Amino acid sequence: MFAPALHRSLLALCWLIPAPCAVAGSFPAADPIGFVWRQEADLAGTYQGHAPANDAARRVFTLDLAADGTATLTTLFLGKNNAKQSGRWARSGSQIVLTFDPMGPNRPPAPITFRHRDHSLSPIRWDASEWGRSGPPVLHRSRSRAILGGV
Repeated sequence: MFAPALHRSLLALCWLIPAPCAVAGSFPAADPIGFVWRQEADLAGTYQGHAPANDAARRVFTLDLAADGTATLTTLFLGKNNAKQSGRWARSGSQIVLTFDPMGPNRPPAPITFRHRDHSLSPIRWDASEWGRSGPPVLHRSRSRAILGGV
């Protein structure tokens, strides 16, 4: 008789214990079934976009968001080499903030803030000196990395 009552009490307390989410240092108020983990894992994946048509460099961007909060942005210059930047991503509501790691002695690029909607990341804040006035392109969720030769 005592054991079921104790079990119910412990289950009730589990609702009060915050579960960590995929963003370091962030804890939801109550997350008994791992909802936040699933929500962050749902955002993890590969997103791709093309530079605007007036972009002379003809670039294709691939952003990989890992469930552990790490990120890799690959820029493919069509007919040329590609460039990779590593960093971290964090979610705040419908916004995704992408921060970059330093590359050697250079300062890291300024963060980019995207708005997540449906299966797309639309840039809303960026450094115009690095990305131009039009900024990075809208990135759409990709199902496969096999596009463009596995870039």
